[in-house]
Amino acid sequence: VTGKLNKGHKILIDSREKEPLKFKIPSEVYGLKFGDYTLNDKDMTCNCYIERKSLADFISTLSTLNYERFCREIERAAEQNANLVILVEDTLTQALSFPFLPHISKKIKATPEFIFHRTRKLIQEYPEVQFLFVNGRREASRIIEKIFTSGCAHEKIDLQLAYDNKVL
Repeated sequence: VTGKLNKGHKILIDSREKEPLKFKIPSEVYGLKFGDYTLNDKDMTCNCYIERKSLADFISTLSTLNYERFCREIERAAEQNANLVILVEDTLTQALSFPFLPHISKKIKATPEFIFHRTRKLIQEYPEVQFLFVNGRREASRIIEKIFTSGCAHEKIDLQLAYDNKVL
């Protein structure tokens, strides 16, 4: 199902987003209760929100005390029957090998096994949550637009698999 955008459609960007992504679709800064991006038409996207993270932020969030706050944000999304995509602006390969990335590894004491154990736990506990790793900020913008204009496809497919197979 492909959603047809009209002139009234906008991507809403959370007002706390420090370095917002740029889009071809019109956007507006707005205070969101969870997530960083959503479309202003919840029916068109089946109430989908995107939580954007850099690789360092993703690892930090899942390895520290921020994890509990992150879980509460996921709970808020679940209470609103929202689909939440955690979009990481780096590849899965980079995420799995972060101990070899000096700009990340010197600050983080966790292992990839620990981080991805927590990732799997969240996916199992919250079926409306997906994690998606993409190659950079420009690609993150493209993918967000694609998710928001693909109707409710994100509810039926594994986004990472679709991305890896170049379908997304």
